[in-house]
Amino acid sequence: MKLNNLEKISFGLGGGVNAIKTDFFVFYLGVYYLTIIGLSPLLTGIALFIALIFDAITDPLIGAFSDRLKTKYGRRHLLMALSLIPISLSYILLFIPDTSWAQDEIKLFLWLLCFTILTRFSVTIFDIPHRALAAEIPDTYEDKAKIMSLREGFQSLIALSHSFIILPLLNFSSDSSSWLNVGLIGAFLMFIFGLISIIGTKNLIPNLRTWNEDINSIHNSRWKKLSSELGLVFKNRTLLIFLIGSIFIQIAWGLANSLTLLTNTHFWGLETVQLQQFIIVYFCSTIFSWLITPKLVELFDKKNIVIFSLVIVGLFQSLPFLLYKFGLTPPQGSQELILFLSFPLFLTGTFSLVSLMTREAMIPDVIDAIHLESNIRQDATISSLTSFCAKCMTGFGQFFSGFILWLIAFPREANEPTQTQEEFLAFFQGPMILILFLIPIFIFSYYSITRKKHREIKEGLENS
Repeated sequence: MKLNNLEKISFGLGGGVNAIKTDFFVFYLGVYYLTIIGLSPLLTGIALFIALIFDAITDPLIGAFSDRLKTKYGRRHLLMALSLIPISLSYILLFIPDTSWAQDEIKLFLWLLCFTILTRFSVTIFDIPHRALAAEIPDTYEDKAKIMSLREGFQSLIALSHSFIILPLLNFSSDSSSWLNVGLIGAFLMFIFGLISIIGTKNLIPNLRTWNEDINSIHNSRWKKLSSELGLVFKNRTLLIFLIGSIFIQIAWGLANSLTLLTNTHFWGLETVQLQQFIIVYFCSTIFSWLITPKLVELFDKKNIVIFSLVIVGLFQSLPFLLYKFGLTPPQGSQELILFLSFPLFLTGTFSLVSLMTREAMIPDVIDAIHLESNIRQDATISSLTSFCAKCMTGFGQFFSGFILWLIAFPREANEPTQTQEEFLAFFQGPMILILFLIPIFIFSYYSITRKKHREIKEGLENS
């Protein structure tokens, strides 16, 4: 299926819904509840971890429901439309807890837990059908990389634009009114991006696949059929390797991202306004990764690209802290420091996105493989599992970052940390990530779908 330019842009902008939510949850939510609201970092992490468990249950169910949905608006667009208002409302409510609850952390914890679950659940209702569209549209091994690069490229640019807009609004005083503006901006942008994506891609509906009932299970009960079909998915070894490897990547990268704002402002001594200069570096790395990923996929197998990218990201994520320990870094808070940090930031930004885009391009390949094995195509169901992997970045990442902040007794609200606490913070945000990346590097070495194997899968599907 070929998309015109308007449909490509509309589809890409739909990635902004998840991008804005993820950008805030990964980089700013924990900082907001720790330094402004005064919630324990451990309780913050636990709330996000519980929300992740909720996602583990609901994501596959939403995916399975979307696959089987039969309406005149198709399987995807109706759910996407129904999600937009709940997304905006639940997201705004994250920013208005009663600050008098600071003396009763259980109330703050329950508020955060409730609206984190509602926000993520609402975004999931939009994002899983949107991901399934990305899996349905492309055909060849290379086309899958192009459409997934389009989605992830738009997501990255929108997330960076969101950060660029909100950074001047962030403060670490007891006045939280400017943070409410952050919530209003995010809610508005998510609604607009989602609406544009729905309207701009609605002409695709007649050409999208519909659900084909498995003739062997047509007399089974609905739950028995669903469990049987999900069982076929989870029996696929390649999918399990992909999921487990991706979860470990997201845990490590989520930990790094969750500690980034505190590391930049406390360890490196930078002001939040100065951090806007890093957004330019991220923009450049996003554009560069967007351009090179499809080219790399044409030259190399996707597995090798992922492994190489993880090695580069791990090494250069560690480099600034290691050079600091040798006394080779510029003074804290200086313009020279920003320039010094920009080079490794460009490389980690570029290759983290190359890894992400390539892994997203693996998903349709895995869907094709399972389709050939089971004779059932479950785009949204499998996309929901990969969506859950992405959420591990906020769930596990925030949980472990909260645990680390609690472990090093990082101060709450406006209190200043000690130098030792700052160095521990930078270590876990830097060299620890390289150590954690060794796990998914090993796991992805067993991923089996190559370019040659995928062509054989496509030939098998065409002949079946």
